[in-house]
Amino acid sequence: MKKIEILKAIIICLLLSNSALLSAQIQKLSFVPTIKYDTATFSGKVEGLKTLEQVGKSMKVSIYSVLTGDLMFYEIPIKNDGTFLMKIPVECIVIVKIESDYFKGFNCLIPGEETVLNIKFDKDQKQQVQFINSIGFTPDENRILREFPWEGPKCPSEIISPEVFSKRMIIGTQEIVKSIENNDTLTALTKQILASNTKFGALYYRLFKYNEFIIESYKALNSTENVPKDFHPRIPGESYYSFLKYFNLNEPIYLSIAFYPFILKEILNNEVLAIPDIGDQPINEWLNKVKQIMKDKFGFDNGIVYDLMVSYSYAKQLNYLNPLNEIQKKNIKTYFRNKSFVEVLFAKNEKVLQQVGNKQKTNIYVLTGASENLMDSIITKYKGKVIFVDFWATWCGPCLKAMFESDKVRKDFENKGVVFLYITGTLSPRKDWDQKVYEIGGEQYYVTKKEWEYLNKAFNFDGIPHYLIYDKNGMLKYNYHTFMGNENMKKWIGELL
Repeated sequence: MKKIEILKAIIICLLLSNSALLSAQIQKLSFVPTIKYDTATFSGKVEGLKTLEQVGKSMKVSIYSVLTGDLMFYEIPIKNDGTFLMKIPVECIVIVKIESDYFKGFNCLIPGEETVLNIKFDKDQKQQVQFINSIGFTPDENRILREFPWEGPKCPSEIISPEVFSKRMIIGTQEIVKSIENNDTLTALTKQILASNTKFGALYYRLFKYNEFIIESYKALNSTENVPKDFHPRIPGESYYSFLKYFNLNEPIYLSIAFYPFILKEILNNEVLAIPDIGDQPINEWLNKVKQIMKDKFGFDNGIVYDLMVSYSYAKQLNYLNPLNEIQKKNIKTYFRNKSFVEVLFAKNEKVLQQVGNKQKTNIYVLTGASENLMDSIITKYKGKVIFVDFWATWCGPCLKAMFESDKVRKDFENKGVVFLYITGTLSPRKDWDQKVYEIGGEQYYVTKKEWEYLNKAFNFDGIPHYLIYDKNGMLKYNYHTFMGNENMKKWIGELL
């Protein structure tokens, strides 16, 4: 008994210290992000390639909006002389993902400033990379970010209570953060970014996934792929989410981290926390209700996270292609002192007004019964047309990026005998899917976990995005993993037409 009491005392002490350790910023911030809606210039040059023909492609930039949670993509053409330049809307100093044939990784974009990426190949075609920006983000930091795992602490294969799980994840996160802080080979900026991503990885992949963890633990412990009907993991109560106070979601550095929008959306859509829709309520009135739910979980009742909760609530409505009404516009303009919030929400509203027509072009199907002939039964509905099938998920960046890139191709085939069919499963949170499908359009299918696993085996894929293309007779002609590119997509569909 004494050992148990001593262990409890140790855990309590660690948790009390973790509140300070997890929320503390690493000393001397390299930069302090603030919300400022502006454009950032991203430019540079690719040089030293043996032939100019190798250059004329593009840089692709993906960026999360900290004010709405939207994932946005920009494609920057590279000219024949190797130069590229684009002004990109940003809302604060933000870490963006860059993809091209010459560079893959991360960089920082800064409102009102220029970030330069120069890529030079020597005579042996070995690459040298140079970053130029005002906060000193370097190629070494890019490399470290690319190699660092973000999933958070390792989960033990045990059936444990939500409370014990929460304690273990908090302590495990603190240990990883401490190891980052004590690593003398890392710059202050790298430490800030790694520590922030570690915390958000623990939140998103661990603490918000307790039920999934328990189910997977049961399978591992019992060497089975199936969970019996009478096995019901305990659903965490509202108090479980007090783990949030150990992560201080008001930290300024979080504004620059791509994971931050994931966490805010998880909170806003959480069924246990049950935060109400904002609707036409005066914002302060709505916030009072939110604070009654969240102040004990956050550990505070003011700060930037509450402003972001307001912004995300309106963005959630807009994601359903439901434009702002005049009362809501007035509430937004009255509440936000920082007009960047107003500009971003109103810009999203204008985009939604333009998209409203697409809502009529979206057909939704929620399937609930597994069938070995599942795909055949779906395809039969569209016989006589070329069918392009896209397996995706709401959280899958490459899936969404491919949809963005191929938007023009899809529009080119509109009303020309081609059906674009999208399939996801319970791996996509239903609320997120309900919002996203109207932005995408087409034929949208939501299948059970069993149906998804059947499709996975039937078409031999274990990752997404994945694509199938059927001819007019319902015969499968292409089974392709990863996006095939606009040229192949257009060519393959055109041949089948």
